[in-house]
Amino acid sequence: MDDGNEHDEEESFSYRAEVVHFLEDDGTEFIVGSGIFRTCEPSLALDDGSKLTVENDIKVISNEVESLICSTERLSSYNEDTWEELVSFNHLPREVILIVELNLHVIPVCKRWYDIGHDPSLWKELDFSRLNEIPSTSLCRIISRASSLKKLNLMGRLDLTTAEVAVFSQYIPMLESLNIGFCSGVNKTVIEYFLRNCPRLAKLNTEGCMSVDDGAAASMVKGENLQEFNFSHCCITDESIVLLASRMNRIVSLNIDGISWISDSAVITLVDQQLNNLLELMLDGAELTDKSIHHIARCAKLNKLQISFCEGLTDQALKYIQTLQQLTHLKMRKGLYFSTDGLLSLFTCKSMSNLVELDFSENTQFVDDCVIQLTKCCGPKLQYLALSWCWDISDPGIISIVDHCRNLKVLDIIGLHKITGTYFIRIPEEMPKLRLLNLQQCNRIIDELIEDVIRKKPDLRVFNYYGEQFVHEKG
Repeated sequence: MDDGNEHDEEESFSYRAEVVHFLEDDGTEFIVGSGIFRTCEPSLALDDGSKLTVENDIKVISNEVESLICSTERLSSYNEDTWEELVSFNHLPREVILIVELNLHVIPVCKRWYDIGHDPSLWKELDFSRLNEIPSTSLCRIISRASSLKKLNLMGRLDLTTAEVAVFSQYIPMLESLNIGFCSGVNKTVIEYFLRNCPRLAKLNTEGCMSVDDGAAASMVKGENLQEFNFSHCCITDESIVLLASRMNRIVSLNIDGISWISDSAVITLVDQQLNNLLELMLDGAELTDKSIHHIARCAKLNKLQISFCEGLTDQALKYIQTLQQLTHLKMRKGLYFSTDGLLSLFTCKSMSNLVELDFSENTQFVDDCVIQLTKCCGPKLQYLALSWCWDISDPGIISIVDHCRNLKVLDIIGLHKITGTYFIRIPEEMPKLRLLNLQQCNRIIDELIEDVIRKKPDLRVFNYYGEQFVHEKG
């Protein structure tokens, strides 16, 4: 998808398997019923002044959208009989044409395809993450015609207002996944509108929304189908974790990374209440001890465990993790008290053999022997490996990765000042799926070597010591 230059009165989008990515909006056909704010209740958590402002904003947006409808509905009217006489493709059933339009950018070809291209069955996912300043009216206009929408990405919207959410959320009752991460304006009222109008919502991402606090989190208990939460770098406390753990029917995924004050007590309560449901758990370990890991190890279905700042954990935590038989994703960054023996023991355990993603960055006791052992244990299945700032790793360890990690796609080894990289010339043959190699702060690797590797493997991106990206240039 090409960002292009956005103009309010132009539209460009592309299809891929029920996904629509908007670049700009134009006079396109859509139907919005009357009474666009009929069931909105802007009084939620607002004082009288704010309530009046929101009500006025809702009416303004509604009127603008209704006006645009009148001027654009006529675009779908045409003489279909005449068209059928000219084009045999038009005799195909509408369902068949829908399948074609899932895979081709053909909407501008003619009026009938334009009409079919806006069939709600095609509009299952909308991604506005590259359009963080699209006007409210345009945003509401586009979303309002996607009545079958299941996934909405508004990540990074500069001003997600209560008024626009009140307007468009009523038209997407099938919504299951919502990303409003890093949006300014997200608060309890905004969340309540989504929960009220989108009863099927199961996955909610509010990452980086500093205004999402305990009050906002408390409103989420109204979401009967909510089961995946991303609170990374939000302002919730233990109180929210305990409340959600005890009130939600089912929590399968919880991301509270970047919240450094979450304690053992909250994690223990979470596990006690959601023991049989948790599949993914992402934590900030700044205040956590081995007690938390001891309880987490009881989650037999857990397949993803990520902990940043493991500064309070010891080798005992690594022993607890060995009991997790379903793990495929493991991150344990900055384990100051992990020993080399403890790390070796972890990767002699059969339960680690199914790992596809592994991050043990900033573990200074992670040495060549540990790397060699991990490649024997899970090397053939690994797709992502990060060992940045593990300073004592040298050539033997990285050679073992090249020799055993054939399915690796990303290798992140920032700050390994001992490696020379001469063996990287074998990457095209030994690591055919590798797409990203991060060698920042690896001062002994010369650019000429990187260029040789890129020349033989054009689909590989490499970052050199200074963070400069090397990619293959055609011609």
